[in-house]
Amino acid sequence: MPQRIPVHVRGLDPISETGVITQLRSRPELTVVPAMSDRPEVVVAVADVIGPPAIELIRGLRGEGAARIITVLSAPDDAALLAAVEAGVCGVVSRAEATPERLTTAITHAAAMEGVLSPKLLGRLLEQVSRLQNQVLAPRGLHLSGISEREATVLRLIAQGNEIKEIAAELCYSERTIKNTLHDVVSRFHLRNRTHAVAFALQEGLI
Repeated sequence: MPQRIPVHVRGLDPISETGVITQLRSRPELTVVPAMSDRPEVVVAVADVIGPPAIELIRGLRGEGAARIITVLSAPDDAALLAAVEAGVCGVVSRAEATPERLTTAITHAAAMEGVLSPKLLGRLLEQVSRLQNQVLAPRGLHLSGISEREATVLRLIAQGNEIKEIAAELCYSERTIKNTLHDVVSRFHLRNRTHAVAFALQEGLI
């Protein structure tokens, strides 16, 4: 018999929290645990909307050690989806879709470290991400990956075997600027050195 997934439920109001707990207790795949000290694999955060109280709830749960958080929202709009993801959730389920079966499926996916969004919500989130990239970050030379166009170019040229002097000449920057660019990337992503930075960028598909 498959092992039950331990789940903890935390809501902004006791009625919503109790309702979700009642739904999940009937599922043989899950075990509802009363506290974070019971080490749940998945935490379900229940809120009407993503506002300051909900963000505080999610961040508080992460501070208590929750690695995989699903949030149940009444009407997740585009802004709420982005805010929830930025706060650290791995999935969003709308209250209208939050049947015991749907919640169990979402929790199972979260426990397997998979994202949890309905096709409709996923499409809206991707549209938001695309809009953010094209309208906000791209005009500033930035990417969602957290590296700038110049940083990506420098790493790409290093991956091709170019020396600092050659890169500086090709990009019309000083050697100090190229070194500082590399140092910024290494520091920001907690990498060991230039070679590690190139390997990281290649592995993450940044160059």
